[in-house]
Amino acid sequence: MSSLLRSLSSFISGSESATPTTETPPSIAKPNKVKKDDGHGEVSIDQIPPKELLINEENCEGCSGEECEHQRYPSYLEFDTESPLLGSMSPYGRHIMISTAQCDWPARIEEDYGTLAANLQALLVSNPMPWRTFVTNTSLVPNHSSTVRCGLDVVILPDNIIVGDVTPDDAQLLYDVFIKMPLPTSDAPIDIETTFKQYDLGDLTVHPNPYDSMILICSHRKRDKRCGVTAPILNREFDHVLRELDIHDGEGGCAVFMVSHVGGHKFAGNVICYVNKGRSGIWYGRVKTCHCREIVEETIINKKVIKELYRGSMSHSFGEPTANSKCNRIQW
Repeated sequence: MSSLLRSLSSFISGSESATPTTETPPSIAKPNKVKKDDGHGEVSIDQIPPKELLINEENCEGCSGEECEHQRYPSYLEFDTESPLLGSMSPYGRHIMISTAQCDWPARIEEDYGTLAANLQALLVSNPMPWRTFVTNTSLVPNHSSTVRCGLDVVILPDNIIVGDVTPDDAQLLYDVFIKMPLPTSDAPIDIETTFKQYDLGDLTVHPNPYDSMILICSHRKRDKRCGVTAPILNREFDHVLRELDIHDGEGGCAVFMVSHVGGHKFAGNVICYVNKGRSGIWYGRVKTCHCREIVEETIINKKVIKELYRGSMSHSFGEPTANSKCNRIQW
C-alpha cells in the first residue's frame, strides 16, 4: 500500500478523483458524443438532459441593483463568467463520499497519506474500474459507527447506501466489495441483506441512505480560496431556504454537506444535487445565493435541470440514452 501511495501523484492530475479507464463494459457503453469547441472537449449524449427536464434560470430582480437581499460574494474573488459550463466536469459512474466532520482538508486528499481517501485513491490508480470512480471527503458526521473507534461513514452513490465503521485499513475491503460492485441497472433499492451476505465484512455495517436528496457544496479552501469563501455563504442560504420550505434534514429529507475538490474552482460556487434517492447527480456552477431557492424548488423538489447553471452529471442520471430518446436531448 505504501508504494502505491508514493506513486499516486504521478498518476493523478487535475482532480483528486480522476482515475484511469481501461475498458468499457456493456452497461457503460461509450455514448455518442457531440463535439464542442470551447476547451472542454466532447460532451456525450448521456450528459445532455432530456428537453422536458430543462428549465431556464429565473433572474433575481434585485441582483443587479442595490436593494438585493441576497448576500453577495466578496469583490476580491475572481470568477470565470464567460466559458461554457456544459462539459466542464468529468462524468463518473460511482461517487464515494467519506465522512470527516470537517469542511476543509489538505490541498490534495490523495496525498494525505494514511487516510481512507488516500488509500482508496491508491487502489483505484493501481486497479481502475471501467467507469470513473469519484472519491471525495465530506463534512458529514459519522453516525453509524458503533463498534470501531474513530470509524467513518462512507456514502456510496448511485447505490444509495452507507457503509459504517470504516477505517483507513479497510480500504482494500471497501474496494473489493463496494467499489468493484456492478453499477445499478434499475431504480429499485438494493436489498442489503441479500446483496452482501456472501461477503465477510468484518466490522463493516451497511445501511440504506436515509436522505431522499442531498446538496453538496465544494468548500475546499486549501485547494482554492474561491470555493472556501463561497461555500459557507451558500450553505447558510440553502439552510434558510430548506427551513422556509419545511424540508427537514433527516430520513426522507434533504441534507446539505460540504465536499472536497470537485474541479472547476473558477466556476464557484460549485454545487452537486443528488435526487431520485441518489440515482441522479446534477452539477451546477456559478451558483449564487439568489439561485438557492430555485435550485431547491426546481431541482430538489421537481427534479428539473437549470440550463444556465448546468455543468454535467453522474452517468445515466437521466436514464441510459436510446435511439428513440436521442432526438430529445439537444446540445446547446
